[in-house]
Amino acid sequence: MSIVAVVLVIIAALVLAALLSPVAIYIHSVRAGGKTDGSLSIRWVIFLFRYLLRDRLIEILILGKCIARIPRKKPERKKPEKPEGKKPEKIKRPMPPIGEILNLGRPALRLLRDLIHAFRLKYLDIDVTFGLDEPACTGMLTGLMHSVRGSSAVRDNIRFTPDFTQSVLNWNVKAEISTVPIKMVVPLARFVTSSQTIRSMLRIIRG
Repeated sequence: MSIVAVVLVIIAALVLAALLSPVAIYIHSVRAGGKTDGSLSIRWVIFLFRYLLRDRLIEILILGKCIARIPRKKPERKKPEKPEGKKPEKIKRPMPPIGEILNLGRPALRLLRDLIHAFRLKYLDIDVTFGLDEPACTGMLTGLMHSVRGSSAVRDNIRFTPDFTQSVLNWNVKAEISTVPIKMVVPLARFVTSSQTIRSMLRIIRG
């Protein structure tokens, strides 16, 4: 076996091992006193990607060591430009083929359903305090939330406290979701290679 073949086999084995390695997603969101904080972390193999909401910072860690910190820049507000002279005529663009887009609806919904089933909820803890301007509305919302929680499989992990004295919304949410990348590759490949998807995409591209 040549060196190139050996290298290809090793790369294929590494890719397969990565696709079979679980991905864990951790979500933590807190709101108190009108301020929201929290983080979103994605752990995969030796990598950890973390986004800190308050600091607007993205961190990339390998084996627990931070190798990069990427601050998220705030979007700059552009000043409205004053019109000078005549306005340029708008170029009329051809309408997209709505029929072909609608034909993608069924395979797209199937893809979305399969992707949702690829994830597994491992942990969930929700604690919410809420109140509306009108105490009667707060009571109605409380009854609605009780009925929704009663039909949920994780109702014991969902707690809420109504506040009839003021308008308020505070929460503390913790969740852990896991998946295996190969579970997402299969439905994506099924969607891309579907004859209906290919036919509709070609017609959309051709206009």
